[in-house]
Amino acid sequence: MKWIMDLYREFTSFEGSLFKYSLSFSLLLALAPSLLLIAMLFRFAYLPMDIIMKFLISFMPDMSMDGLDQVFQFFANQNYNITSFIVTMCVSFYLASRSIFSFLLISASHESVEVPKWSIRIKSVVLFVSLVLLLVLSIFIATRLNEFLPIVSAVIMLLLFTMMYRALSFRKRNWSFGIIGAMFSTICILGLAALFVTIVSHFTSYKDVYGPLASLVTLLLAIYLISCIIYLGFCLNLICEEDYGREEALPLKNERFFILCSELTKRIRSRF
Repeated sequence: MKWIMDLYREFTSFEGSLFKYSLSFSLLLALAPSLLLIAMLFRFAYLPMDIIMKFLISFMPDMSMDGLDQVFQFFANQNYNITSFIVTMCVSFYLASRSIFSFLLISASHESVEVPKWSIRIKSVVLFVSLVLLLVLSIFIATRLNEFLPIVSAVIMLLLFTMMYRALSFRKRNWSFGIIGAMFSTICILGLAALFVTIVSHFTSYKDVYGPLASLVTLLLAIYLISCIIYLGFCLNLICEEDYGREEALPLKNERFFILCSELTKRIRSRF
């Protein structure tokens, strides 16, 4: 019973509430640039675009496959030059890495880690680039194993969430850290993708209330629910550890890097 109360306290904390909205806003801002990057990836790699569209349509019940296909085709058929592509990449990286940065700040607060914020910013960019590369690799693997796509998707999501949750920690954890939250996030997101259309179509009146904006409203709702699931998985990892509440006793990861950043910050402040 105590772990349920701890989980509730972590999930409904002031920092947690702010982060859920921050993550939702970051995902929303990064949506259009991400669609462009995904469309260009599928275009230049000659991958079947219907795979990603089938996944997205599960969160947008009022949008047809043809309508979503028109959106992807618009991005894919544009002749972007190298400058616009680089700018789009930078914007996408910045917006999405902001959510990672917020995640790291919460993790640093939980684990009583005091390091310069600009060093956490560097770590957030490195983590995001690593996640993007892993995501691209996962897309290639999933498209090559199209016959086993549900199982492959679940395994890939489990691995990605586990690595992400482990990377968000500033402390050296045991080998099982991150697995519980990753399993929870994977099951909930796949379940949400399977049931979201049914729930929205039969138990809500978004289409009657919002009319043509129903697809946008349901998409915003899906983004918020996904943000809550990801953060709840993060909280599960924290409270299921034996060291919960005593994280400051654990050794620091990348200690030399953070010591160097702290020394540089002290020298800069001493000069000014």
